[in-house]
Amino acid sequence: MIILTRNLYLKYLTSFLSFPKVQLFAKNYSQVITQLKMNEAILFHEEGSKDFKMTFRYVNSVLNVDRQFNFQRQVDESINYFIQRIHKNISSYLLKIIYKKRKKNNEISIKLDENEIKFIKNHSILNGDLTCKSILENSTDIKLVIFDTEYILKQNVPYISKIEIPIYLLVGFPIYPSKFEGTNINKVNSVFIWYVKKNKQWIHVGEGFFYVPTISDIGCQLKISCIPKNNTECGPSIEIISNSIVQIGPNLCPFDVRHAFTKNKLRNKNFRVTSYNILANVYSETSFSKDILYPYCPHYALSMDYRKLLILKEIIGYNSDIICLQEVDATIYKNDLQISLSALNYNSVYNLKNDLKEGLAIFYNQEKFDKLSHDYSVISQGINNLNEFNTVWSQIQDVSTKQTFLNRNTIIQLIVLRSKENDEILIVGNTHLYFRLKANHIRLLQAYYGLLYLHTFSKKIKKENPECNVSILYCGDFNSTPQSAVYQLMTQNYVTNDHSDWISDSQEHVQNISIKHDLNLASACGIPEYTNYTATFSGCLDYIFYQTDYLAVKQVIPMPNKEELKIHTGLPSIVSPSDHIALCVDLKWLK
Repeated sequence: MIILTRNLYLKYLTSFLSFPKVQLFAKNYSQVITQLKMNEAILFHEEGSKDFKMTFRYVNSVLNVDRQFNFQRQVDESINYFIQRIHKNISSYLLKIIYKKRKKNNEISIKLDENEIKFIKNHSILNGDLTCKSILENSTDIKLVIFDTEYILKQNVPYISKIEIPIYLLVGFPIYPSKFEGTNINKVNSVFIWYVKKNKQWIHVGEGFFYVPTISDIGCQLKISCIPKNNTECGPSIEIISNSIVQIGPNLCPFDVRHAFTKNKLRNKNFRVTSYNILANVYSETSFSKDILYPYCPHYALSMDYRKLLILKEIIGYNSDIICLQEVDATIYKNDLQISLSALNYNSVYNLKNDLKEGLAIFYNQEKFDKLSHDYSVISQGINNLNEFNTVWSQIQDVSTKQTFLNRNTIIQLIVLRSKENDEILIVGNTHLYFRLKANHIRLLQAYYGLLYLHTFSKKIKKENPECNVSILYCGDFNSTPQSAVYQLMTQNYVTNDHSDWISDSQEHVQNISIKHDLNLASACGIPEYTNYTATFSGCLDYIFYQTDYLAVKQVIPMPNKEELKIHTGLPSIVSPSDHIALCVDLKWLK
């Protein structure tokens, strides 16, 4: 394995000597074409809703018209009024076409009689005084006639309402349909077909949710055709053409070297855990980040449009069973991570930090675990819910310390996972503690709260499942070095009242407070020299703490060495999407 790592590393070093600058594109992501059948009108209505939608494709060969019309109407409005609206929209559009053609001396004669639009049931015209509810209740027996075209009504079939292709298309990095939204769709059953445009022709290059561009695709646009399906039906297909072209990407990233150790998912009583602060876009694209924190990083490489491709490839390549992420933008979770990882059979939970636009996410492999429950707590709002913490809180006399603690939006989330291989239950906690430099005392209180929160939950789960072992994983960005009281609390079970971290801020003193717990915890990845590496700071801030009574470390995935990271001064860079380095470890059950 040492030889393998060295060879990969040498390849990595040479790969960047000629790394090209990535071309920037405007955020006009992709062209979308919905391919409705000419004889079908699609209805959408949720039970109990006051509104419904209808969409159909109208074709007129005389006027050379092929257009999709969309309507959103009230369920209780009359059929006559709905027909009037259909007539107005279509005739207004057609009259514009006719006017343009007449200006070119083209004589056009088209009948646009409102009476030629009607709903028919059993060869009889529906009473126009009835409400549209009668259409929704009998849609399978009703047809819509628009001038000379007859439409079959289909209700609540699988339908894609929004879909995009990422703006950056890089060789070697998975591309996927982002912002994938619709109704009644089973993504597993749906069909995805990929094409590359070469010599003005679309060439079929792959199928499936992901496509990884190759060198031969450089300079070409991509197209994806999707047929949405559920267990019984399929809906109208949709095509998306990328606005940008495929470009060469990094030949080898630091995480590619690490992937040599994680080529396959683990089996039997082993599972892999990753914890990763992915650097939220709300922070990376600020002027402060670009000019002060990361001036060495090209601006395009700080953009989430670029970084998300690297993040996704990195996460997928670890083949983890549990993935704890911090600083996850709400939009990135919804439009990219959740969509993509669910296609690989991961389920997930996500929680925002109160009013911020970023938060925490836990993904888990559904082949390995069943989710029993999940929960989260805003730490500053949960003081009264934990008796042990409330006891400590009542002993703190310094008002400034209490106010600082209460003003924080730090959260902890947890998920309860039951192994499908044995009678083991995991309580997985994920957090991101307060970052301010002189706030060791605040982080210590937050970490202590998190421990008590997880321990209390584990006791509850054990009571409900007495036949199972219940153990704790506590993951996240703790913003605390191994010399801190936070690390001591986790690994030595106590912090005495004379620890210097209680007075880390000269304006906020915590006096005569000692804290302890009875969990046997250790850092699964040991103490790496750094998990955060920038031009101005490098150190270990991130941890995966595990309960040694029930779990043991099988393998720690090696961290990148300094020579790799210094090539681009620091993190993030064109090959590393975050200022943090992912922790990745293989664990095994002891019992």
